[in-house]
Amino acid sequence: MALGINYESTGGGDFLPIVKYDARAGKMFRVDRVNGESTPVDISRSFKAVFDLEHLETGWIDFETGAPQFAMSVLGSGPKPEKPSDSFREGVRFIVKLGKDCGGDVREFASTAKAFMRGLDKLHDEYKAAVSTNSGKLPVVALEDTVAITSGEGARKSTNYAPVFKIVSWVARPEDLVHKERSSPTKATTPPSTGSTKVAAPSDEDDFG
Repeated sequence: MALGINYESTGGGDFLPIVKYDARAGKMFRVDRVNGESTPVDISRSFKAVFDLEHLETGWIDFETGAPQFAMSVLGSGPKPEKPSDSFREGVRFIVKLGKDCGGDVREFASTAKAFMRGLDKLHDEYKAAVSTNSGKLPVVALEDTVAITSGEGARKSTNYAPVFKIVSWVARPEDLVHKERSSPTKATTPPSTGSTKVAAPSDEDDFG
């Protein structure tokens, strides 16, 4: 132990597999680990999940320099962290529990895509308007549609797709949907090579109980 390094596996329980929204394609993907490789699985048509919007984080994310880095704080808990460097972009992060048809496990969602954040912003407004009458519960959210957003002109013209999310019901917080405080900036929650652990997720109360 001359180097003072702990060679035992530590903190593995803090790593979550991820789910991501591809704004260029307007599709939702679950990212699994298969034989040590990240494998995207399209879950757009069946997407439904409990969103932990109670602990929605905003701040800065760097996806460009290797493993993603985060400087985040829970929305409403205080000022947003300062931007660590020019490689960081404004973004959001939160955790979800997927419905049974999408895999049924708990995953992390992080994005800097403006098209995605437009859709999330509208969803958050819907959440805030209804949360007081659903005390102790979280929203079950479905991907209802996507809306094309075109920017630029000529050779610089591009089209992205904003998600249209809809709250379809409210359920008690699933026992495995646990928010953990994380330091900022912190390394990304990359799925362990053994793959995610699928939880037997039961339709709304049953599906996410």
